[in-house]
Amino acid sequence: MKADCILLLNRFCPGVFHVINSSSFILFFAASSLLTSLLFAQPSNRDQLVGTWIGVHAEWDIDFVCPLPTYIRLNADSTYQLGMVDGSASPLTSTWSVQGESVRIDTIHYAPEMVRMQGDLLRIGTTYPLVFRRFTDIPADSAQVHRQLTAKSWQAGNVVINLFANGKASLEDVVTKQRTAHFWRLARFGSSVFLIIRGNQYTRDGNYKPIWQIVANSAKSVKMIGWNGKSISTETFQLLKPLSPTDSCRASGFQTCDNCYRSMWHEVALGRSHKRYDVLQLLTKYYQPVHRAGQSGLIQIKFVVNCNGESGLFSTTGFDEDYCPKVFDERITTQLLTLCRNQIAVDESFRANRNPDSRPQDAAITLAFRLKDGNITDILP
Repeated sequence: MKADCILLLNRFCPGVFHVINSSSFILFFAASSLLTSLLFAQPSNRDQLVGTWIGVHAEWDIDFVCPLPTYIRLNADSTYQLGMVDGSASPLTSTWSVQGESVRIDTIHYAPEMVRMQGDLLRIGTTYPLVFRRFTDIPADSAQVHRQLTAKSWQAGNVVINLFANGKASLEDVVTKQRTAHFWRLARFGSSVFLIIRGNQYTRDGNYKPIWQIVANSAKSVKMIGWNGKSISTETFQLLKPLSPTDSCRASGFQTCDNCYRSMWHEVALGRSHKRYDVLQLLTKYYQPVHRAGQSGLIQIKFVVNCNGESGLFSTTGFDEDYCPKVFDERITTQLLTLCRNQIAVDESFRANRNPDSRPQDAAITLAFRLKDGNITDILP
């Protein structure tokens, strides 16, 4: 793996591993980030760094993180392994060392102050830092844990985890009443057992939700270590109820296929392409102008089409000719929303993967219609 290729990937495509969901690519991304994170530790910290660290998340913004299902094992003999906690990809192996005020990974040396230890957390990098927690091996009987968890609903705080006997799972927020559909299994790591929830409503091959390490379990509760949305903590999930065959594992509403969805990673731009021409043709065919003075400016409509062709997350924003907020005639916005839902959102080419051998992916679509007195005069690229 050449360092210059890794640097280019991480610089220009920082979110690409959320679009390509394979375990091997997630592992490749983690390796790339480690190599481009500019590591640092004082010589006295070497002994503190030695050990196994479990991935928590990658911080893409101050309020946006994505689960990190990897581990890094820094060995005292100056070797390290980077792998997937669930064993879904072969680990990468290389060497590391602390040299003065820098850390060497393979043959590359990195600048100071880019690795920080905060208690039992290890933060690597500053632009998109990777956060790991120190791993303590807690022996657990995977068969017994599986029997205990299967076909039951578990709750801690506002989170409900439903683990169905057929390997499907759903996550519910008791406050918002939102439910998303996934798949689950247990994974052994050392002597420990982890609860792995990944995939989406269609396939188990999607990316991951936060992973949980089993600490203890009984007939009525299970104690697990993981990310609760605010911090790493030990949470006790209480048995809510046994699941019956009639309980739904379906999402409560629209669900993206990407578990770590962000529109900027899935944007589809019309530009001056043939797609823009197709949309103009649809407007000519279906839009009935509402001739009314003052109905001038821009109407921006945003929505998402997931990998299976379902659409949702529609939003409409209006601006007058001075780009100040404006509410347009409902007859105009209703027509445009209907056009987006029934004509544009069903066009499979919007969600086609750039790689023809890969499956379709989520698509974030933004259309801006320019109007003059109720007539559409242009679509902005």
